[in-house]
Amino acid sequence: MAVINREEVLGRLGGDEELYAEICGLFQRDGLMMLDRLRTELASGTLDIATRYAHSIKSMASNVGAEELAELARKAEMAGRAGDGAVLGGYLPKLEQQLVKVLQQLSTK
Repeated sequence: MAVINREEVLGRLGGDEELYAEICGLFQRDGLMMLDRLRTELASGTLDIATRYAHSIKSMASNVGAEELAELARKAEMAGRAGDGAVLGGYLPKLEQQLVKVLQQLSTK
């Protein structure tokens, strides 16, 4: 699976390159912050808020075409919704690794 499926997102956006660049810029600005907040909320025991950050990462990843990251975040979100903070926390290393890959690819565009 490619790190970013740019063509799929551009298809959804009607080929609007400027809008896609804006969305990618927001992801680059906020992606790591969202992951840090997820981690902080999970560590402080606020699973509901950590779950919301997993949902936000899922949405942001989907918006840039980062399908694998979106799927990992979806799984983390589902674990949080099921009340399983340990499983959600188990996704953090994979989420971070994939998020860094996405950011690296976006920075070369």
